[in-house]
Amino acid sequence: MASPCLDPERDHLAIMRRLFGGEFAAEIRLGAGLALFRVFAIPQISGILAETRAWERRPQQRLGRTVDLLRVLVEQGYDSGPGAAALARLNAVHARHAIANEDFVYVLTAFVTEPARVIARCGTRPLDAIEREAACVFWREVGVRMGIRDVPRTFAAMRAFQAQYEAAHRRYAASNRCTAEGAMSAISQRVPGPLRGAVREGLLALLEPEVRRACGFAGEERAMGRVLDVVMAVRRRFAFTGWN
Repeated sequence: MASPCLDPERDHLAIMRRLFGGEFAAEIRLGAGLALFRVFAIPQISGILAETRAWERRPQQRLGRTVDLLRVLVEQGYDSGPGAAALARLNAVHARHAIANEDFVYVLTAFVTEPARVIARCGTRPLDAIEREAACVFWREVGVRMGIRDVPRTFAAMRAFQAQYEAAHRRYAASNRCTAEGAMSAISQRVPGPLRGAVREGLLALLEPEVRRACGFAGEERAMGRVLDVVMAVRRRFAFTGWN
């Protein structure tokens, strides 16, 4: 839990580094992966991604670049040499496509809210207010360096923006399924073959039902979600009480 002496504006990088490299390392990486599926559920975004065929032809490479970008920005900072270089490459790629500012804003908010949602469901505790706002400041500063305008300033404002945006834009499209299957394949291939089916079921269980449906995964979710919730409840209990 963040110290009450920390300020989310001033200390956001330190807070993000502690969360990313310590208490919630796995949950944040998983949340970032699930944020991709939230983005893929928007046809006007998935359509651009499907045109490049990157998630179809090179899903492992595309996933690796996303993970590396997140690691560099958090661990080394967005204004460090590696961080600035990574953002410059990202801006160059995006410049090839006509992408609306609100679409960029939506992607940024997903990288705040999805890790927070995963932590609340799977972590030993939810993020506190200082930690949530630090994540908002971090991604807002990344947005500034990408030329993205009107990024919501608070966690509550990001959630409100998401709800409004998704009501207007989220629906099923073939491009959603194409990009989502590529990402699902890339994530599943990071574990041994016999475990890939379980990984797929686990990922589907962690996605929100509306995201599953928009990505064309409706009907694939099984009892895994209930199993995960029971396991995480036990984990939280022992995290607070110990084994004695």
